[in-house]
Amino acid sequence: MAKVIFVLQRKPGMTPEECSATWAGERHTSIVSKIPGLTRWVQNHVLSAPGDPVCDGIGELWFDGDEVMHGALASPQMAAAVEDARTFLDMDKTGLVIVEESPIMTRGHDRAGRSSAPDKE
Repeated sequence: MAKVIFVLQRKPGMTPEECSATWAGERHTSIVSKIPGLTRWVQNHVLSAPGDPVCDGIGELWFDGDEVMHGALASPQMAAAVEDARTFLDMDKTGLVIVEESPIMTRGHDRAGRSSAPDKE
């Protein structure tokens, strides 16, 4: 699996609620859903943070492999998604990273398969 994470910053003058609604809205989701090879898309909307939030949202785009992901990032469909994002994001402050996920704990187990649930006394 290949994964791209976007750290989103809203445009000046737009409220967090307006930004989230536009990001999750029909127009943007219909554009992003056309990105070739996209297998999963997760939107993480910021609800709260200690102090001022460092961002307004985190987006995750998942692909079956690196080659598919790189093709998608260079596609006209991705260009259309970025162009639409300009209507609600500050693109100078919004960024992306390509990551390799390393699960540490899943369903109560650590990466070695041991239970991570607290011992019962």
